[in-house]
Parts: sequence; structure tokens; C-alpha cells
Amino acid sequence: MTSDLLIHDVVPARQPGPRPAWCLVLHGLGDSKEGWKQVAPMFGLDHIGFIFVQAPQPYHDGWSWFDIDLGKGADVAGVRRSRTRLDRLIGELLAKLAIGSDRLALMGFSQGCLMVLDQAWHGSRIFAGVVGISGLVADTEGFPGTFGPAARQQRILWTHGLYDNLIPLAWTRGSMTSLRKLGIAVDWREYPKDHGLDPEHELGDIARFLRTCLPR
Repeated sequence: MTSDLLIHDVVPARQPGPRPAWCLVLHGLGDSKEGWKQVAPMFGLDHIGFIFVQAPQPYHDGWSWFDIDLGKGADVAGVRRSRTRLDRLIGELLAKLAIGSDRLALMGFSQGCLMVLDQAWHGSRIFAGVVGISGLVADTEGFPGTFGPAARQQRILWTHGLYDNLIPLAWTRGSMTSLRKLGIAVDWREYPKDHGLDPEHELGDIARFLRTCLPR
């Protein structure tokens, strides 16, 4: 594997089924690959292995996928750099794990949400499913002309909080509506939460989505 691959940890399924199934997880701003390791078992998906990826840019005590300008939003050049590195990592992992992209799901929170949605819409692979939690989108000015060949075939669950104080619901809801008009299929869900994960309803919805996308 090449030396400049994004840092990541591969955690095998606790009860692997006859067909390998994996979920790649991207953390949010200021977090690390360790952040979601305690959350993954809560989904109750023992037949799915998880890959926890660390963003490339140092940010205080954690890591970032791209710079943020409160006046302008995400740094598109940074998003594109991370897109390229993430795409390279996915290619290496698919080869190493000996699976097709139809047995790999992507899941991301906040900045990680932006990155997994970006990968789904700009990339060439059709993933088992894509879960975006509490995140914006970026680098959409060229849509639909800059869609990847698999953009309209992705299975996407995109969730957001009614009381998100960091990324207002109206921003993401507006982006979702615009993308639907361009032919992107999105399972959009809103929860009574702030900028986090709702354990009462959202957790179960994500687990059911992943179980449907990656059956045992």
C-alpha cells in the first residue's frame, strides 16, 4: 500500500457472514478515527466490518477534511484534495479486502458527511449505500455536468437535526431539494436533535438502512 494513504483502522466483523460486508466511517471536524469506534457497535451489525479513517489536516487536538470559512463555507480546493485521497484509499481497500464496491458502505458525520456524499456524486463507484449525518455539501456549482457516472444510482440516507446549531437545517434541506430535482435519489430524514447522533430514532434508522444495503 502506498505511503501517503489516509491513516485508517480496519476492524473486522464480529460475526462475518458468507459475503464480506464493510462500512467506511469518516469523522467530523476536530475528531479522529477513534471518535466513532464506540458508536459502531451500537448499530448491532455484527456481520459488517468497519473501517475508521482519519482526516489529513491537523485541527487543534483533532483533524479536519478541509478548511472552513464561516463567511464562505467549505474550502472547495481542500474538499477536492481530500476527495482524491479518499478515492485512492477506497481503491486500495477494495483490492486488499477482495470485495466490490457493492459490498462497501460509506458513512460520515458533519465534515465526514460532506466527504461521503461528495464521493458518491463525483466518483465512479456504486457503493452498497451512503449515510450522511448532519453535513453540508460543497463543490456543486457544476452539477449535473460534474456528476460522476454513478451519481444517480447511489442509495443515500441523509439525516439532519431539527435543532442543529452549527449547520442550520434550512441549508441542508435546500441542498437536498435541489439535488433531488437533478435526479439524485435521497432518503431524507429529520430528527429532534442538535449537531450529533440521535440514539432513540436515528441510530435504528441507520442500522436498518445498512442492513438492507449489506444483507448477511
